[in-house]
Amino acid sequence: MEELDALYNYSMFSGAPQLLIPCFMACLWFALGTPPAHSQTNAAPLAEFATGADLSMLPHHEARGIQYFDGDKATDLLAIAKSNGWKIIRVRLWVEPNAKPEYQVSNLENVTQLGKRIKAVGLQFLLDIHYSDTWADPGHQKKPAAWADLTFPPLEQRVHDYSRDVIVHLRENGAMPDIVQVGNEIKNGLLYGSGINEAGPQPGGGFWEPDKGGIERGLRLFAAGARGVREGSSQAPLQIMLHVPDGQDTGFIKWYFSMLDKTAHEANPPLNLDYDLIGLSYYPAAPWDEKAGYEPWHLSHLTDSMAYLATTWGKPIMVVETNWPHAGTPRTLPGTPEYSFTPEGQMKFYQTLVGMVRAVPKGLGRGVMAWEIDTLNWDSIFDAKGNALPAVRALGQK
Repeated sequence: MEELDALYNYSMFSGAPQLLIPCFMACLWFALGTPPAHSQTNAAPLAEFATGADLSMLPHHEARGIQYFDGDKATDLLAIAKSNGWKIIRVRLWVEPNAKPEYQVSNLENVTQLGKRIKAVGLQFLLDIHYSDTWADPGHQKKPAAWADLTFPPLEQRVHDYSRDVIVHLRENGAMPDIVQVGNEIKNGLLYGSGINEAGPQPGGGFWEPDKGGIERGLRLFAAGARGVREGSSQAPLQIMLHVPDGQDTGFIKWYFSMLDKTAHEANPPLNLDYDLIGLSYYPAAPWDEKAGYEPWHLSHLTDSMAYLATTWGKPIMVVETNWPHAGTPRTLPGTPEYSFTPEGQMKFYQTLVGMVRAVPKGLGRGVMAWEIDTLNWDSIFDAKGNALPAVRALGQK
């Protein structure tokens, strides 16, 4: 894939790709009549626009005695979500997390119990499979310890089998997900190998591994996970999501999805990337590029990315990770944040973001999910005492 390397000058650990050549490949392929390898949508679209939050840590916070209030009385956070118009809750899954309570909350049994609670109150359940024993993100996609020495074909099979078995377990225990993320923020692939971040000697699915073919291996692992999810669902309604970070970086978004298509077509044998939804992360209050400052993270850039995805690739889109502080002091960077770090600024951010996703072309904007608002820090939509802030209702579109 040397031609792809020439298109993008990439720094893996800064997460700061610099686009060198405009990404016109998708339009060219459409003009030539070549169907995109990731065009198939195998499940019905979401029946309604869905807002909510990632509440993966909720059982851990509850065990520590944290309470949530929407009025005078402490109330189950899931009940607060439901009464305020939220539709969906996201929960991450790790393969074999270590023994710390804040990590064990992400093992399969604890995720199953939280999934059952989510379904019992009438909310949708988005399962986020990290395929790791710990956090997976653009710089860290470490293989589970038990998988570290697998060569590539057995690793592909393990991803398939694990994905299938997880969904079977959840389905048989009353916690069937409505949406499943195959991987988390897979900007640079998943299940890194070839020594990246102490990942072990065997090749994996990191796009930029020294062993050539990392991009294709990464897509094969994604495809294996998607097949396993479909098999485990036993024809139950379920949607598969492909999730990437940096939703505001339209140059990256154009390159990435065109690269997926080109790689899938050129693979031997060719790959069909089976997914129904695109998930984006978007953190405009905390830009990682200190020199660029706040402006490249403004909402207008996210809008451009979503418009491109909707009109070029025709997939429904959700912002599945985002937040805005209700307190604190903005970092001293070029430009200014779009909203104040106050409860009112936070509310306006969510109101505007929800409106922008609703306005995505072709009706393909499908939802917004806030990140870990159950943690009572300044990014939460609850104050330090657990009282609901105005953003709770804004996120529920009330």
